[in-house]
Amino acid sequence: MIAMTTKQTLSPVPTFLLLIAFFFVLPHGTYGDDTISAIDSELMALQNRLVEDGLKREFVSRHFTDERFEVFEKLLNVNIRQPDGTAGYTRFKGETSIIETKTFLEENRERIMNGLGESHVDPEVVVAILQVESNLGKDHGKHRLMNVFASLALLNTDNIETIAPNFWDKVLKDTDPTEETELRKVADKRAKRKARWAYRELLTLLTMAEKGIMDPLDTRGSWAGAFGMSQFLPTSFEAYARDGDSDGVIDLYHLEDAVASVANYLSRHGYRTDNLKKRKKAIYSYNHSDDYVDCVITLANAVKESSTSP
Repeated sequence: MIAMTTKQTLSPVPTFLLLIAFFFVLPHGTYGDDTISAIDSELMALQNRLVEDGLKREFVSRHFTDERFEVFEKLLNVNIRQPDGTAGYTRFKGETSIIETKTFLEENRERIMNGLGESHVDPEVVVAILQVESNLGKDHGKHRLMNVFASLALLNTDNIETIAPNFWDKVLKDTDPTEETELRKVADKRAKRKARWAYRELLTLLTMAEKGIMDPLDTRGSWAGAFGMSQFLPTSFEAYARDGDSDGVIDLYHLEDAVASVANYLSRHGYRTDNLKKRKKAIYSYNHSDDYVDCVITLANAVKESSTSP
């Protein structure tokens, strides 16, 4: 479990050392001289933008020069060329998943109901989401959040292959050569849009870190930057995360808080226990995929039916 309950304390670093590091420390990894120069230039611009948007220069520099920071070149093409998730949802509707989810609900019912509080969201739906998102908290992801968002924020460069060699070859792999030009335009727009999204998440993440909520280089999540049992993004955390056990701290790796946060998210998006259409719409807002909605609804219904059957 990755702790988010303790404010991170960073040792003070002399200003002159930070300035030296800011100008001379490069991202970890093996790159040619041209690539290092390109990445260094892009990271400089990214740090300046974060400072312009309200973060302290020393704070930003400290995180970008931390030994744990690195650019994940591999994540760049993965986030643009996303695999079809349909097959991935199938297993959650199978018997093994239904039994696991039902057992988890039964064994943790008191904690789950405590997290739901006065929410009118079905516990089966919340637990189904936790199953699909994080295997009921067993799979949190392995990527440091800051590294994910800072890397993806570099997608807005017009010289992406100087940062990620063979980027377009990987993104356009197996495409029809006659469609390659048009598909590249579409992918380029997607990359720019992804970069803008990643920057907003990075700014929110570092703002949370500045407040002592979490260490962005310690907290790990998915290749897309989602974290915790509920797999929230930083902006989702900021808007919808809730303290489910009233201990004064929100920890999405803690069951009550994850349940309360998922329930709050769904409630804020119009969830209704007596209206299937609104229920589906709220779940769709959680993940914009019809297959995802079908998976969560199917799993939740199966758990509910198995719990009430003799």
